Amino acid sequence: MPNISFSPLSTQLYNPVKSNSDQNQLSGSLNASAMEKLLGKLADNIPGMTAEDIKALEADDYTPEKVAGRIADFVASGLASAADRGADSERLQSMYQAALEGVEKGFAQAREVLSSLNVLHGDIAAQVDATEAATNDALAAIAPGQSQPSDITSSTRIGMFERFSNAEDMTLEVTTRDGDRISINFSRSQSFEAAFAASTDSAGGSAAFFSLSRSESSEYQFSVEGDLDEDELDALQNLIKDVSKLADEFFDGDVQKAFERSAHLDFDSAELSSMNLNMSYSRQYSSVASYEQVQQTDQAVDKPGRRLGHLMKELADSVGAPSLGFLGAPGQFGRELFSGLIQQDARYTGASDEQQTQMNDNLSRLLDSVLPQGNSESDDLLNTDTESE
Repeated sequence: MPNISFSPLSTQLYNPVKSNSDQNQLSGSLNASAMEKLLGKLADNIPGMTAEDIKALEADDYTPEKVAGRIADFVASGLASAADRGADSERLQSMYQAALEGVEKGFAQAREVLSSLNVLHGDIAAQVDATEAATNDALAAIAPGQSQPSDITSSTRIGMFERFSNAEDMTLEVTTRDGDRISINFSRSQSFEAAFAASTDSAGGSAAFFSLSRSESSEYQFSVEGDLDEDELDALQNLIKDVSKLADEFFDGDVQKAFERSAHLDFDSAELSSMNLNMSYSRQYSSVASYEQVQQTDQAVDKPGRRLGHLMKELADSVGAPSLGFLGAPGQFGRELFSGLIQQDARYTGASDEQQTQMNDNLSRLLDSVLPQGNSESDDLLNTDTESE
């Protein structure tokens, strides 16, 4: 009895002629399948690579150049990460060599698999050869220590952040001889924040960012329980005048003078029986400043991304914001504020006179480029913008 099998080979006995479109689909399917096997073997042998890393390409993108680019990008990323972690040149070369050996082994294993499937011929064989050649060329281009066109650029970067907050509270409670109760509560809060960053490089690029915010709120409450007569009102007014002067000295920071004044308050004991005065304030100030001058080697291909200004607005535009209206000349304020912070930095105070002179010159050039002196036009256009509650 004959043995009949419904395999593709048996089917071809009944369909001896195939259309061109069917042949193209079959060829494309075989090419895609062959490339998937190749990519799988490469992922198995390149250290750190997984199938997902290399198979993210669409089937239509299985060209030698795109496959080679994916592999080279993965290896280059690994080398860059290792260099950032402090790997020396010997370690980087070892990692690079392991990647080369993995690629060589991956192609060898892929050829064995494809050969066993009897598909390593024609277009598939040519595509595998082209992919291997393109991959080797791409890896050669990222070899550690190779000479690449570069130029030396220097850049100067400065940054500053300043914050101030103030909270004041006062409570005065008075009881008259007639038993009337008077309560006065006052509170005020203020906050101020400023941030500045700027950078210039020897290629002529410069960028800056400046932000300033200010808010203030106050609250006053006055209550009376009872019926104050004219003498009680006079006694209360005189007491409040003295307490107001005492509060001014206390909140200005002169605690000793405020304490001395408290012994001489105009307290009319004929009309008033007791008083209770509480005052407190809290102030916080913090500032951070940084200065950095860097000389670095940039590869030519990195030049487009080196340009400054993509992430920050020009300070010349920022100082014209209406929200800075409460400053008479925000441009000059920014210069003085940052210069003062730099001079307080430990790296500045601990530097030699020559180094301080160089820092001052660099800072002046940088501020001149982003905060020109005499920017009266911008300063005159400012309007007041403060918050109050």
